[in-house]
Amino acid sequence: MLGKNRSKKERRGLSNIVGSLLMIVLTIVAALLLGHFAFGLFSSNSHSAQISLSDISVLNPGGTATTASVTVTVTDTGNDPVNITLVTVAGQTLYQFNPTTKNYITLQPGQSYTFISPGSITNPININPTLNVGSTIVVQVTATDTVTHQTLATQATTVVQD
Repeated sequence: MLGKNRSKKERRGLSNIVGSLLMIVLTIVAALLLGHFAFGLFSSNSHSAQISLSDISVLNPGGTATTASVTVTVTDTGNDPVNITLVTVAGQTLYQFNPTTKNYITLQPGQSYTFISPGSITNPININPTLNVGSTIVVQVTATDTVTHQTLATQATTVVQD
């Protein structure tokens, strides 16, 4: 009975409010979808190459020598593949790309590679200066982005252990 007592003007007013709210909601949804598409499209086409170092260990049994067993893990944390070109420990080469044989170590995004000094503790890498247990050394890795050909370099420090 109450519905019959309403005038057409009152019903039309309610319809205009609902229509306005519906248009606002549709506009917001369209803007969100457009923004998601635009930002998703641009971010997937951006190139960022990045490498990180982890699990670094330098073991020098005996405490004072120029030889050590070295382990370094390199991870491609960007979204482009990278070619590892050089790994140095305390300024000495652990791995170097050979341009003649093109022996790149290529890492895909998210992939890791562990460099281990030639041999083991019984056949360690020769490093000059002397690696005293407790001393801090620098490990540096250089790589090249395979898409943009940008050169990347990162370094970390570690303490020599016995």
